[in-house]
Amino acid sequence: MSTFKNILRRLNNRYVYATVLFLVVVFFVDQFNVFEQIKLRKSLKDQQQQIDYYQKEVSESKQYLLDLQNDTSTMEKLAREQYLMKRDNEVIYLIETEK
Repeated sequence: MSTFKNILRRLNNRYVYATVLFLVVVFFVDQFNVFEQIKLRKSLKDQQQQIDYYQKEVSESKQYLLDLQNDTSTMEKLAREQYLMKRDNEVIYLIETEK
C-alpha cells in the first residue's frame, strides 16, 4: 500500500500534468493530430499510386504513338479496327450483338 502511495505522490506533480496535457493536445486536439496524419499518409499513398498508374499509361501511349508513326502493320491494324477501312479486294461483314 505504501508503494501505491509513493507512486501517487510522484504522479501528483505539475510536470506530469504538463506532460499529459501536452500528449493529449498533440494526439487528439491539435490540427495535425495523429489521426489526421494517418489519413494524410493514406491519401499520399493513394495519390502516389495514381501518379504511377498515369505515368505508366503515358509511357504506353507514347510507345503506341511511336509504333503508329513507324510501323505500317500497327497503322493498318488501327485503321481496320477503329475506322473499318479495308483493302480494295476485301469484303467486310459487321456483326452487331445486342447488349
